[in-house]
Amino acid sequence: MKKRQFAYSLTKKFYYLPLILLGIISVGPGCQKSKQSDPCEGVLSEGTPTLVGLVLIDGQTGENILLSENIDTSTITIIPETTDVPAERGAIEKRPGAPMYGSLVFHIADTKEGAFKYTVNIPDVASATLSYTNKKVKSDNACNPYYITVADPVIADHQFTVSQTGHRLLLEVTL
Repeated sequence: MKKRQFAYSLTKKFYYLPLILLGIISVGPGCQKSKQSDPCEGVLSEGTPTLVGLVLIDGQTGENILLSENIDTSTITIIPETTDVPAERGAIEKRPGAPMYGSLVFHIADTKEGAFKYTVNIPDVASATLSYTNKKVKSDNACNPYYITVADPVIADHQFTVSQTGHRLLLEVTL
């Protein structure tokens, strides 16, 4: 009989063991402290890069030089003055109705504060120097307390007019 009692008590202990483990597993995660969720987690803080369009106007005829002459965009060089800014490739927007129609379009550095300068050289047409300042502006957004804005765009060696819409600068340069 003792052997039977021993076997019965072992069976009884193993019968309750899975129930005890199941109870521990189900109650365990509920006792952990929950951490505060970060409202900015997974939110992208980068804005749209600033796009510049240079419209080159002939001072004598008033026509758009980029549209009237057959210019190969691979010969156009856009060279930043600072070495930590990558060189840019430009494209001439030739689609009628596009917001930057008839302009040489390229991106400029707008991710850090400071003064920037680009030299744009179009062989057999003209050369122009674009300079501007990036300023840090405080915002009301808790996830992105500051943003960079492009200010004071200037074409140093020619007469020009500037219009800005959002992240687009359109500079009409008279040669």
